Amino acid sequence: MKGLTGLKVGFFGTPEFSLNFLKKLYSENVIISFVVSQPASKSGRGKIKTDSPVTKWAKEKEINVLTPKSCKEEEFREFLKSKEIDFIIIVAYGKLVDNFILSLPKYFAINVHASLLPRWRGAAPIQRAILENDEETGVCIMKVEEKLDSGPVMAKTRIPITPADNSGTIFNKVSDLGSKLMIHAITNILENKYDLKIQNEDEATYANKILKKETRIKWNSKVSYIFSQVRAFSPKPGAWTVIQETKKRVKILKVELISKQNLDIKPGFVDKSLIVKCGDGFLKIKELQPEGKKQMTAGQFINGLQKEFFFFE
Repeated sequence: MKGLTGLKVGFFGTPEFSLNFLKKLYSENVIISFVVSQPASKSGRGKIKTDSPVTKWAKEKEINVLTPKSCKEEEFREFLKSKEIDFIIIVAYGKLVDNFILSLPKYFAINVHASLLPRWRGAAPIQRAILENDEETGVCIMKVEEKLDSGPVMAKTRIPITPADNSGTIFNKVSDLGSKLMIHAITNILENKYDLKIQNEDEATYANKILKKETRIKWNSKVSYIFSQVRAFSPKPGAWTVIQETKKRVKILKVELISKQNLDIKPGFVDKSLIVKCGDGFLKIKELQPEGKKQMTAGQFINGLQKEFFFFE
């Protein structure tokens, strides 16, 4: 086998993030025996059922793609049993897989996870790391076990989180570095040059799914938290607020910490330069998206303002 050419893999993944890793495997001439993704979901104003990014791409490449509601479906399991595979690769699939699936490959079922395990197991590791002002995050390759993100780690790389980073930039870094690390880990397994390091359960933290209520900005919160909140939810789903006068929503997508001394102003006060008062300081809005409009810069928004100031609620 030259490189990974001819290696047979079953891939489990759903969002755009997963697709980057699937494409990397494909580019290495790996045989994608099948792809498993979440069922089509309803989205948009018309609530039209839409395939996941992974499903859509797999169909375009004429790869076997399955979208079971449950991994315990008998027909689904019979299909998997009929396939001889070397690895199962799981990247942001969205469901736990059981020992039946984990026992199928010749080598391992491995998972790519966007954190420095055991910190931030679970659904939203990048967002939680930014919300908690972590100085770094990373990506781990681990052998999958039935318990959520608890398997032994065979490779990891660290990624600093800077004030200029948001979820989008970290996702891109994880995708780039993580896809290379995945290939490196698979190669090491094939050459029997790997170590499995057991996670310390006492250090485990959980990155719970982001709730809609968490994305609303409360302007009486500390300025440091709102700064992190905007970055954690940018570009998607977007931290949001409401203009008091019109009751229209606005997504706040980029802000800058600034020094300003007048702390007697009510939180939520916004002047014409888009400096907004928080609980204990000020932020300057740099990019935003008013309801029903495209994303715009502060300057573009200011050009349409008719007042010297207004309030967010």
